[in-house]
Amino acid sequence: MMSRMNLVINGLFDLLMRPFMVQSAWPGLIAASLVASIVLVILFGFTSNPNAIRRTRNRLLARTLELLMFQHDLRASFTACGRILTANAAYLFQFLRPMAVGLIPLVLIFVQMESWFDRRPLRIGEQAVLSVEIDQSKSVLDQTIDLQLPEILKIDSPPVRIPSKNELAWRIAATASGNGWVEVISGGIKERKTLSTGDQLVRLSKTRESDGMLQQLFSPSEPPLTNGGPIRRMQVAYPRRELLIGQSEVPWLVAAFAMIMVFSLVFGRLFGIRVV
Repeated sequence: MMSRMNLVINGLFDLLMRPFMVQSAWPGLIAASLVASIVLVILFGFTSNPNAIRRTRNRLLARTLELLMFQHDLRASFTACGRILTANAAYLFQFLRPMAVGLIPLVLIFVQMESWFDRRPLRIGEQAVLSVEIDQSKSVLDQTIDLQLPEILKIDSPPVRIPSKNELAWRIAATASGNGWVEVISGGIKERKTLSTGDQLVRLSKTRESDGMLQQLFSPSEPPLTNGGPIRRMQVAYPRRELLIGQSEVPWLVAAFAMIMVFSLVFGRLFGIRVV
């Protein structure tokens, strides 16, 4: 079920991002934030009660004015503060259902955005660590594991076995631009992991794990590993993507959240949906 949903959402998001697969991540991030804000505003319009929001907002403003008018009367000020808190709680309550409904698509959208904007591909000559975690029922010291790389990659160091984590790690390097599959063979079972190199904005999958609802939710770009196989997790330590405003680096999550908030206010006005 989750795998099929991921296929559909991946396809839609890839279609959205196709025109923006350039070196700079900003055009794609702006487009994704724009779409996210439209989705949230539409959901808010269907699930909120504008009249109730307007009434509770006006009541809150009235209670606030009451406090200002009687600020020199200590007893009246205390009772006005209580009425302000009650009115504020009623106002915030009107947003609970829209927020709960909007949280689900927002999580799915941000998971997709993380695949595109959190990390970047390896540049030619750049190195990264590929780690493979073995099932805890098997010792990494006794496992024979073969690694096969595409032409765009080479192995820069022999595997390092880490018994405390029950995993093996290779240092690999990019030799050309492109997309390829890393193949790991253990116990007669072959598992594959996508890996990308170059300068363009592309979907990246940092981790491929064994089957599980949360694993599939937060790693949507690749299907889960074979159930019952010796390999539990494959991970590529891609470099973190840098987003710059002038000379200052901005986390993609902060930039996306800020743009979604601004776009939501703008589209809310355009669609006649008042959220404040």
